Amino acid sequence: MEEQERAALAALRFNWAPVPDDVWRPMPFHVDGLHPAVIRDVLDGVADARTSDGGSPIGLVIQGQRGSGKTHLLGWVRQQVQEQGGYFFLAGLLDGAGFWDSVLAAMLDGLSRPVPGSRQTQLVMLLRRLSAMVGAPRTARRAVMGETELTKASLDAFIEGLGEFDRQVARASQDTARALALSASEDLSHRDLAENYFLSGEESEPGERAAWGMRRAPRRPQLIVQDLSWLLALTGPSVIAIDQIDTLIAQSSIAAGADLQKAVRISPEQAYLLSQIAEGLMSLRQVTRRTFTVVACIPDSWATIRAMATDTVGDRFRLAPTLEVIKDDDLGRAIIEKRFTVRYADIGFTPPYPSWPVLPQAFASAGDYTPRQLLIEIDTHIRRCIAEDVVLELERLGAPPSTEPHAPRPIAPAVAVDELDRFDARFAELKRAADVAGPLAKSGEDALVPDLLAAGLTAWILERGDAGEAFSVDPPPSTNPPLHARLRLTLDENTEDQVHWCFRAISHEHHGNAALSRIRKAAMAAGLDQQITKRKLFLLRSGGWSGAATRKAVDAFEAAGGRVLELDGEDLRVLSALRVMLSEESIDLQAWLADRQPTTGVRLIQEALSDAAGNGPAAPASEPTPTPAPAPVVTSSEGTFTIGYGYDSGRPAALPLESLRKHATIFAGSGSGKTVLIRRIVEECALQGVSSIVLDPNNDLARLGQGWPEPPAQWRGGDAAKSAEYLASTDVVVWTPRRVAGRPLSFQPLPDFRGVLDDPDEFAEAVEAAVASLAPRAMVSGRAAKAHLGLAVLRKAVEHYGRRGGTGLKGLIDTLSDLPDGIIDLDGADKIALGLAQTLTAAMVNDPLFGGEGTPMDPGTLLTPAPGKRARVSVVSLIGLPSDDARQSFVNQLQMALFAWIKKNPAGDRPLLGLLIMDEAQTFAPSGAMTACTQSTLALAAQARKYGLGLIFATQAPKGLHNRIPGNAATQLYGLLNSPIQIEAAREMAKAKGGDVPDVSRLTVGEFYLAAEGAAPAKIRTPLSLTHHPRSPMTVEEVLRVARP
Repeated sequence: MEEQERAALAALRFNWAPVPDDVWRPMPFHVDGLHPAVIRDVLDGVADARTSDGGSPIGLVIQGQRGSGKTHLLGWVRQQVQEQGGYFFLAGLLDGAGFWDSVLAAMLDGLSRPVPGSRQTQLVMLLRRLSAMVGAPRTARRAVMGETELTKASLDAFIEGLGEFDRQVARASQDTARALALSASEDLSHRDLAENYFLSGEESEPGERAAWGMRRAPRRPQLIVQDLSWLLALTGPSVIAIDQIDTLIAQSSIAAGADLQKAVRISPEQAYLLSQIAEGLMSLRQVTRRTFTVVACIPDSWATIRAMATDTVGDRFRLAPTLEVIKDDDLGRAIIEKRFTVRYADIGFTPPYPSWPVLPQAFASAGDYTPRQLLIEIDTHIRRCIAEDVVLELERLGAPPSTEPHAPRPIAPAVAVDELDRFDARFAELKRAADVAGPLAKSGEDALVPDLLAAGLTAWILERGDAGEAFSVDPPPSTNPPLHARLRLTLDENTEDQVHWCFRAISHEHHGNAALSRIRKAAMAAGLDQQITKRKLFLLRSGGWSGAATRKAVDAFEAAGGRVLELDGEDLRVLSALRVMLSEESIDLQAWLADRQPTTGVRLIQEALSDAAGNGPAAPASEPTPTPAPAPVVTSSEGTFTIGYGYDSGRPAALPLESLRKHATIFAGSGSGKTVLIRRIVEECALQGVSSIVLDPNNDLARLGQGWPEPPAQWRGGDAAKSAEYLASTDVVVWTPRRVAGRPLSFQPLPDFRGVLDDPDEFAEAVEAAVASLAPRAMVSGRAAKAHLGLAVLRKAVEHYGRRGGTGLKGLIDTLSDLPDGIIDLDGADKIALGLAQTLTAAMVNDPLFGGEGTPMDPGTLLTPAPGKRARVSVVSLIGLPSDDARQSFVNQLQMALFAWIKKNPAGDRPLLGLLIMDEAQTFAPSGAMTACTQSTLALAAQARKYGLGLIFATQAPKGLHNRIPGNAATQLYGLLNSPIQIEAAREMAKAKGGDVPDVSRLTVGEFYLAAEGAAPAKIRTPLSLTHHPRSPMTVEEVLRVARP
């Protein structure tokens, strides 16, 4: 193949799976003649809206299977209505309960979109037309359109003219009209005020709306949609296209189809979702004026809505003929020739014939394809030509290309080493020249970040090669976007079920309502829902959050499943370099990306997409139970351990120790072998020098230091020797918090001051650590003046007590009860100190672990083996903490201490620092409820990997576990489950990993599905534990006996 031919074929990149934002892009590949009956229905609807004197025409439902051209058709509709002087809006429903929020967000996003062929946005065009129509003075018109400084006087003049033109619209919509003018202003404070209004928010400062002639009370989204429609209708028709209903239904696990009511039982929540969609669609026509509503979906989705909703929803919409195959062979050829002609012209290549290298006669059966099927068929052929470095002329669709022998490629690998080095040098040069300040500033947030994220996500997909085919990145957003990027993974082509990873940067310069509005808009656009794990949202920020309201909103955001990631300079350098390199469009760039994997250096992408590594499309639901994929095979060596054996092959399935840094989850019920699996993981890690902290809520893990009375028959070869080595080299300690008869643990807030008295800096650090630990217990961590004074007295008392070598909390309380003279010069210090003493005494009574008897709870003690031992296994028995509240409080304190310890003692070059194993994890981080340790559990799950600590969560109830736990676990194991709800939850999680666990309810003891990082679930048999595991758990007396020193 000649170099010019190779470049021409490389230019033929097809986007056969458009995403919603593609409708806003120019349409150079449109071919007339496709779906003519549907086109007529659309044009009739637009004409009805244009000629209407106020009412909205009956809506239209465009149905078609995925790939039939629905999104392309919506783009054509957008082009038609804008060419006729109208407006277009695309509403992507990702939350049925927030129908009007979604429609309002879509209208605001659409207004910020530029009109093709014009430098104006739809908003500026609307304001220009309105201001000219109402006869406002020229100075007021220019101010309202954002061309000059906006003042209240100019805005009043505009509204006054609007009232003279149409009193009803002005009276009902004047606040919204004023907000539109504010949103067009160049002044960022004006835009923030408008944004807060459109979010139906309260005033951030009293009177800020009145200053612009607006009412103080928030306005509901449905009324704002009505206002906008009435204002738009004064100047032209509108089209509101409703998209993504299919994804919403699929992500909500609702079976779709006309026979839904007879075939499927749905939950009240699902029924409510469908009713909200139907009710919103019915009301949209009533609320709007001169607005043509178009719904695009697969046939089953519309059948589902009609089956479960009221009959009247079908009366408000006409059904267009279903989009099917192309039907016309010549039209199929025209679709390909149009794309090829544009691509070849862009690079100055003249082909032998327009469809080269697809022969004209190959299109004899093109009419039997959908547009997407045809593009995929042609693209597959083009990719083969490039891979084999030879031009193969396709003679017939559906037939393999010519099998004549061809000379092999002259160079292997595909890109020479010196070419890779050239890319390396270019990458390094661009990183050095990158602007890392601009994207972090609020002025560059919307202008720069979207392109950077798109480049990083695109590179991430290209690095994956064929494994990235199911992923796509949304096109660039509008100028005022709620999201800055969205990555999509299609799980099921038939139902359009998808996983979304959404990103929104919020500059550290944004505070108060400016930050709040961006958080809310992003959550709305992403459809963030704690119950739907297929929608993920990441806020990117380079600094902390200020203000109680903002921090509360961030807490609520994280509780709903969102995450906040740091946007740092190194990430921005890599993203900036990738953006430039992708724009240069070198033919060999993908080979460099696949070889060098530059996005592994982008921390935010690695953290956000850690659960996407093994994702891929699920098998069709109609297929029989699939043959399990072969288990991942890794030769057992240092740094890995065998977790099981292939179900069919019997080959070892090994996990790298380092993979546990990214955490693991075990979903399995009673009788599955879950406890044995936990034990074996702990034992295998201990053999490689990794210590563990094991929470034991059921008394079945305290035997981790006891050998089998007799070698079990189920042991495999080498297990006997492993067991002996484990018992000889592992320091197993059982701890019993609040049970003095065993080995009690306690939380001692005071360090050993005696060891740091000679070092002023270390002593000051010890004092601060002690005060930080005591302040919440002493009730002096607030911002009130009383708390401020109390904290000062506490700090001085701790300092005085520490300088005298004090260690125990009771001694500090005695010091506070009789505060020595001269410690602090504050009026009433004695009285304040006495109150602190009483408060701390009450804390000790209410929580015996606080300053009580027992070994101080030091993670270093729990994870450090005795001399001569390889690893320590600290089993923390919860027999002394009978209630869930007590256990959750203890785990919270343990996790906070552990978090502080790992930050000071990271893993460094070691593959794994240690393990924290939490059985019955749904007790500590449940779904839909907050416990004392929910936040600390989620914080560890999100951050511990950076320091090398691995977390293992085991539960019988995957549905009851907080969705951010599996979302942060790269390795997942599925064992026997019996509850239908839990089975469905497990299967949903498995599908998000790129596979299924269809027979999870029929597994036997020791049979699990392993979904390792980067792999779909594969069936394995797990080995028996190396330590004694009888049928019954230990009694309380037995636990205490084992625990005693």
